[in-house]
Amino acid sequence: MIKIVLISLLVIYFLIYLLLAAKTGKPFKTIFLYSFLGVLGMTLVNVFSYLSGVYIPINGYSVGFSAALGLPGTVTLLIVRLIFLN
Repeated sequence: MIKIVLISLLVIYFLIYLLLAAKTGKPFKTIFLYSFLGVLGMTLVNVFSYLSGVYIPINGYSVGFSAALGLPGTVTLLIVRLIFLN
């Protein structure tokens, strides 16, 4: 049941994301920019992990999550890592 709800929320988010990107007039540029910023944010968190002691493991799920959700996705991964794994 939870899996169905999460997939439904992801589909709804993706449709809203596409609609908002289409309104900018340059949807591919917008999607690429947000995805790039999310992955860049995750990379910066990992580069500076020696200062904070917190890192985000790099695997397909975390990179995909950061790319799909942009900076909010990276911040979410960081918060989850801080709360549940430290």
